[in-house]
Amino acid sequence: MGENSKISILQILKESLRKFKNMEILIVTMTFILVGTFVSTICSAGDNLTIKEFVFDVLGDFISLIGYMTIIKIVEKKYKKEEVYVKNIIKEVIPRSFPALVLYLTVVILTLIGTLLVIIPGVLFCIFTAFYLQVFTLDNNGIIDSIGNSISFSEGFRGCIFKMSIIEIIIYLINDYTILWLLTHLFNSTISSGVGIIISSVITSIMTIGYTSLYLKIREIKTIE
Repeated sequence: MGENSKISILQILKESLRKFKNMEILIVTMTFILVGTFVSTICSAGDNLTIKEFVFDVLGDFISLIGYMTIIKIVEKKYKKEEVYVKNIIKEVIPRSFPALVLYLTVVILTLIGTLLVIIPGVLFCIFTAFYLQVFTLDNNGIIDSIGNSISFSEGFRGCIFKMSIIEIIIYLINDYTILWLLTHLFNSTISSGVGIIISSVITSIMTIGYTSLYLKIREIKTIE
């Protein structure tokens, strides 16, 4: 049976919107992810990247990653119908947050190198490693193993991942070139920036839920097969 007949990306995204309303996920989104996005945004307004901007950007990514990993854990526990204790999950996640940052930066750098060189290798690498953070968080893999196992895990389901990636790109483009544009014309810079940060945090949270749900669905299919 083909992958497309087993998985509906639109259904997964629809369920992700519903899961986002979960109180635990809302709390994580409005704390770690919102704060991380804020820290990354406030010092990235300049045209030239300075050391200060780079440090704040990495710090923002670090804070956000704690939120992403926590959401990944929450989604898995909900999937297994287990009790969710956010404080316990955060305590479990924090010790692995620095290796997660190294993993994140490694994937970003490799994707950029592939994209800048020939474009297609970067795009393929992004699709093949789409679940690197899920593998790292849920399977307790190391940095290198998370990348390698994500590549092997995606085999046979890369069409679904590609569809998810296209939808994600469209959502971000709409946000960047339509919603944010409207905000800057309707409100002053402070309000528009604040609302933009909130919207970006919500989008990344929902997409994290979506990719994690897709990962769990594929894992279930692979287990059955």
